[in-house]
Amino acid sequence: MLVLVGMGLYDELDLSLRGLEELRACDSVYVELYTSRMPGLRLSRLEELLGTKVKELGRRELEDEGERLLEEAAGRRVGLMVAGDPLISTTHQALRLEAEKRRIPVRVIHNASVFSAVPSAAGLHNYRFGRCATIPRASGAYMPETPYHVLRENLERGLHTMLLLDLGEEGEMSAAEGMRYLLELEERLGMGVFRGSTTVVVVSRVGSPECRVTAGKAERLLTLSESLGGTPHTLVVPGELHFMEEEWLRMFWVE
Repeated sequence: MLVLVGMGLYDELDLSLRGLEELRACDSVYVELYTSRMPGLRLSRLEELLGTKVKELGRRELEDEGERLLEEAAGRRVGLMVAGDPLISTTHQALRLEAEKRRIPVRVIHNASVFSAVPSAAGLHNYRFGRCATIPRASGAYMPETPYHVLRENLERGLHTMLLLDLGEEGEMSAAEGMRYLLELEERLGMGVFRGSTTVVVVSRVGSPECRVTAGKAERLLTLSESLGGTPHTLVVPGELHFMEEEWLRMFWVE
């Protein structure tokens, strides 16, 4: 059996009791932390909680050695822990699909994800969000325009946009880097999608004791980049606001 367990957002204490019970019954346990980061997680504390050794898998190990994981799960009970919810990433969806094809039983233990926690923390109604996009790091001529166009399409429909930030080898992208990326695309494309006057919500370390929400104009938030809270950050650009959403954002607004 393959047991996919969502770990939540911050540290090992975000594991559900169900997830903990399932993992303790596994013959071997793995954890994958490259698709999302848990800033408070310590592998030693996780192993102490589970009472077993945990092997961390990197991107290449999971994608290249997924075959080995499934081969093991064909004869033993194997647990794979994933930050957030276990089936948000296409990597884990592919693993589950392949397990199903091989008739390997799969059990999924869900948990909190940024896709539910960020709208809640920002006080924005979940059903008013459009497509999500990720802002990557620019590298030379490489500067994808996708997040800009996704934002444009959502705003045209009056919808909010959640923008995830790059978690690559260079470290976690900050909210300030993400806003500067969008401003540079605005300068190139000139469609009036993202300006200094655009309202932005920055959610820092959602799900943690240090979670911080800051709302304001992009140009103002850029001056506060050092006081927006620790990474990981998530950006939200609101569309049309319900009066309750407006009232909520006023609690976090900076002039």
